[in-house]
Amino acid sequence: MLKNKWFYSSIFIILFPIFLFVNLQNNTENSSNQSTNLDDVSNQEMEKVIELNPDIMPMRIALANRYFEAFDYSSALPHFMYVAENSNDIDLKSLSLSQIGWMVYESGDINTSLNYINEALRISPKSLLAETYKGIILIQQPDTRDEGILILNSLRNNPSLSEEDMLIIEEILEIYES
Repeated sequence: MLKNKWFYSSIFIILFPIFLFVNLQNNTENSSNQSTNLDDVSNQEMEKVIELNPDIMPMRIALANRYFEAFDYSSALPHFMYVAENSNDIDLKSLSLSQIGWMVYESGDINTSLNYINEALRISPKSLLAETYKGIILIQQPDTRDEGILILNSLRNNPSLSEEDMLIIEEILEIYES
């Protein structure tokens, strides 16, 4: 009797890790296949998900950026503000503050805009978005033009900058350096 008990125990010890490995592998594959492509989700659907789960920061940022790109700042602002106030992710917080800063700039308040952007840079000193916004804002003001030119010229040498952003910076520098 004791002999059978040890036999079954040893079989269990051998088979259990194999069963566990196979089961975990299948579960991982299933959850990988179930990830949602946000391109296929409407703004209204995202709003509903965020309403039920307010701390889904990446989805909130994705939605806010959709609104931002459509110049629907009144819909973007609450989402960026929520992330800026509640996220522990430095990059998301910096991105939100940068976007808020740009929206404030677009409304005509340069000083408040720069406060948001400087806070984004304080939190994440290497933020390309915040640096770009700051350079663009400063280059347009006669008293800070030289500082703006310096910032945008330094960004010109950054290999992380997208080709599209590089072209925008080149165009702006061409206008103000001549």
